[in-house]
Amino acid sequence: MKKRLISLCLALLALVAPASAAFSDISDVRLSQTASVLDALGIMEGVGGGRFDPSGSLTRAQFCKLAVTAMGVTNVSPYANYTIFPDVKQKHWGAPYINAAVQHPDLKKQAIIRGYADGTFGPDKTVNYGEVCTMLLRMLGYQEADIGPFWPADYVARAQSLGLTDGVNITNNKAAVKRSDAAIMLLNTLGAAPKDSESGMLIDKTAESTVKNCILLATSETDSMLASNEARFYENGSVDETPRKTAGTLDRSMIGVYGTAVIGKGEQAGVLGVIPNGNKTEQFKVTEVAADRIRTESQTLQPDRSTKLYICRERDKLSTFGEMWSGIQPGDTLTLYYNAFGALELMAVLPQTASAASSSFVYGVESAVNIPEGYSIVKNGAVVDRTKLKKYDVVTLDAAAKQALVSDARISGQYTEGTPTFAYPQTITVCGQNYTVSDRAAATFKNIKLKDYITLLFDSNGQIAAAYPKSTVSADMQGIVTGIPGADDKGGVTVVLTNGLTLRNLDVKAAELSSLMGRLVTVGQSSNGALYLTQRSLSGKSAGNWNIAEGRLGDRQVSPKVRVYEEVISGAPLSAINISSIESATVPSKDIRYTVLDSAGTVTNIVLGDVTGESWIYGIGYGSTHSQPTGEGETYDTYKVTLKYWNGTGSQTATYSVLSLPAGLGGAPVGIPKGYSTDEEVINRSLSTLKLQLVDTVDRAAFDGSSGVRTKDGFYPLAEDIGVYITEQSEFISLQDAKNNYTNFRVYANKSAQDGGKIRMIVAS
Repeated sequence: MKKRLISLCLALLALVAPASAAFSDISDVRLSQTASVLDALGIMEGVGGGRFDPSGSLTRAQFCKLAVTAMGVTNVSPYANYTIFPDVKQKHWGAPYINAAVQHPDLKKQAIIRGYADGTFGPDKTVNYGEVCTMLLRMLGYQEADIGPFWPADYVARAQSLGLTDGVNITNNKAAVKRSDAAIMLLNTLGAAPKDSESGMLIDKTAESTVKNCILLATSETDSMLASNEARFYENGSVDETPRKTAGTLDRSMIGVYGTAVIGKGEQAGVLGVIPNGNKTEQFKVTEVAADRIRTESQTLQPDRSTKLYICRERDKLSTFGEMWSGIQPGDTLTLYYNAFGALELMAVLPQTASAASSSFVYGVESAVNIPEGYSIVKNGAVVDRTKLKKYDVVTLDAAAKQALVSDARISGQYTEGTPTFAYPQTITVCGQNYTVSDRAAATFKNIKLKDYITLLFDSNGQIAAAYPKSTVSADMQGIVTGIPGADDKGGVTVVLTNGLTLRNLDVKAAELSSLMGRLVTVGQSSNGALYLTQRSLSGKSAGNWNIAEGRLGDRQVSPKVRVYEEVISGAPLSAINISSIESATVPSKDIRYTVLDSAGTVTNIVLGDVTGESWIYGIGYGSTHSQPTGEGETYDTYKVTLKYWNGTGSQTATYSVLSLPAGLGGAPVGIPKGYSTDEEVINRSLSTLKLQLVDTVDRAAFDGSSGVRTKDGFYPLAEDIGVYITEQSEFISLQDAKNNYTNFRVYANKSAQDGGKIRMIVAS
């Protein structure tokens, strides 16, 4: 029989918890989630006063009620007016449940409970471990013939083998079972398969329906594109475009749970939550990412390029590792999900779930709360002292980690839409962006009207915490253009702000929009609401060298989440790089072109010069001139640069329209900065090339595998996954194929080896 059960030791259980399920006397996170699940399903409630009484004991009658309700029997009134056991009179509160356990047609066969040899039941006796294991097994359809004759030892052993006791530490079969232990064992049983079922679970008896093998990816609290009472799931190998309805807002702790979604009945129609399925999951903290590997704090992963990858902050969230690896950032928590056969199903970077939205507040205003003593203060990823907190910072308290996560991310713009009412909205539009607003944040719109210019404050999870008039607090709207519309004018502009927020699909006005791709800009909005972009110069930087290991730039702290770019030639597009691509321990001040500080003075963005050599496309460059008619009997010249390069598997060609031809083309090995447009209609006004230097001509024996090559000027490392250009074929082939078929290799570098250069091009004959 295929076993489907919850393992509270291996995976976090999560189901929706109504407000009444926030039990004040539970400090353990897993037990709190367990109690919330059972409360939401109406199986096991608190004892009143917001308490669960986890250390309290249970009577046989109380546990019988839990078992009957868990089996989906909620109407026990037909079993209230007669007596089966002499010590369970009609007036006993537990009589309907005890009688139903014996007589209900859906329960009679299981014989969940039995009386003592003298015919009594003992309703008020404390239930012990052996009795609980026995009742749980009978709920699943097991009888004595399936287990063995020795009670309770055989029953306890079978319950343990099925995982029903996972998370419970009881060694004495006659020990009293606490409410906390009973809750865990009940939920384990709800996630287990009945004896004669290959794929069903006991939870099917209490749910309207279930959806198996899905992963909760986002709720309205973590994804502004979702409305209230909506959630996004990974199901059947894809992410559905239509979100699922939920029975209330699912708790953030459920995000990332891999298992079975439970659909409620009646007034609770919609997803109640997700019960883990016991499949293997792994989590890693990412330290470095490349196209062929992911380095973590504990090991190096080498996923197949076709492995599915979901990144919560990316617009096209589900793709493959080969297509979207660069979206993974150092510091991310990467979760790996394996299917029932142990094969890797999905890799995911999910929203942070440590803190609930209700624990966020705006610092320095009347409604602010105190940050508890002993909490570390983390602002934009960097640990700071309390003096670095500023008015209108958003603080999110994480009680589990004893941290105050501080965000100064904000945007300013015109408030153009708010529904269902602009003074207390659920969804809003500002700067052309649509956001979902929590009830708490909606209250801050009380004195704001449509068409007002406002500032939205965001918490550390990217959710709106509050809104204020722009005259009260404003945002620095500088950012880098990472996307522009194509020649068909479809879509809009994407700008990644230096505070980490992203503005997408902007309908902006700019005379030379294509020239802004990859450039630093300010996003502005005129009095009539029209958006526009203004290019900013890269002027202004913190003094000093950047010591990467120490996280210091001069006397300033560098955020562990710092965003790093290269501008390899003045005026070239900015190219995002990983810190791991910087091979030197220190970047000298002369190579730092621009820095951005947050309100605490921490460096959050750095623009470098050509430090890594990774922000170029290296290949064979050609230039061409084309005469075009003016329509008046005359002609004018247009210019194109063509680059043929190795894309990792074969030859690729890119063509750039330019104002004039750079020098050094004509089939020479060159580099072109990444980010220039290859759209035929776009003229790149500042395109320059890097002439690669011929280091040496070597034979096969000079190569040290694919890692480096010995030359007359010393040893040079090879660029990763380098290709070889074959002149007589005008094509690139792999280095291994070239070494198999050719003997002479001209090797070209971008810099000298002493300056960090690598062999970037090889031409073979």
